[in-house]
Amino acid sequence: MSENGRTPFNDDALPTSGALNVAVDTPSTRRLVEAAGWAPDLIASAGSAAAASAQIYAFDWQWVVPGPEALADIPSDAGLMCLVSLETIDLADVLLEGRTAACIFGEDRLLIAIALSDLAGILRGGSAFDSNRAERARLQALALELARLAEQLGAITTGNDDTPDALAERNMAYRAEAPADHGTAIPPDPQRIRHLISLRRLRDRFFPSDLFADPAWDILLDLAASRLEHRSVSVSSLCIAAAVPPTTALRWIRMMTEQQLLERRADPLDARRMFVDLSNPAFDQLCGWFALIDARGGLGG
Repeated sequence: MSENGRTPFNDDALPTSGALNVAVDTPSTRRLVEAAGWAPDLIASAGSAAAASAQIYAFDWQWVVPGPEALADIPSDAGLMCLVSLETIDLADVLLEGRTAACIFGEDRLLIAIALSDLAGILRGGSAFDSNRAERARLQALALELARLAEQLGAITTGNDDTPDALAERNMAYRAEAPADHGTAIPPDPQRIRHLISLRRLRDRFFPSDLFADPAWDILLDLAASRLEHRSVSVSSLCIAAAVPPTTALRWIRMMTEQQLLERRADPLDARRMFVDLSNPAFDQLCGWFALIDARGGLGG
């Protein structure tokens, strides 16, 4: 499987482009788009007469991100595919806010093919192939588990020992309501969270890192610790904390924001950067998880 959740294409099965035109910023970007399976006659250089009919624009922003003027003449409903790096993703993230866009780390032709194909599907009025279905299910399960643990914590504080059995038959479509009769759990020490994160990384010395990949949990833990440390976290920093390939991390950040587990805010000192925070409900639920673990004897390592 590719990191975007699809079966990799072989040389004879790259995605087809359909009828949408792509404008590219440089000859090297053109070569990458062609290698990704886009028909050469549908690719035009940005600024040329042929580019005026483009529905998708492809840019190489791996080294530098242009100013807002770079997108001034591009229709707001056009699709944008941008090659980025950890050094440029923060600037790109701000510039692409509100746009139909896809960011790709590196120059992998399969990831470029998938991004272009998905953008084409969206722009045709349909929808992109949901390559994230399994990950969305995992994320929903995580959100449900946090809410369930918060309810169990409430049962412990009120002396209701029957709650675990009552919860056992609930299906995944059930969203537990936070109990109204218990207070917010005391937040854990941030160093304790950092220690838990370091223990998770120690596994990578003995087992393949993708065997235990759980980017949603790593993102939640890192943002919780950062919140308690009064430290802002940029998109690029969070991609590193997720401990998965950056393109995968970006996808999880987007999905978790859609699930209202994360929130984005502009840097008040630098309009070219966005920060990512835990939402208040997600933070409260995570604190409830730590409190529940403590009530059951603490973490064993």
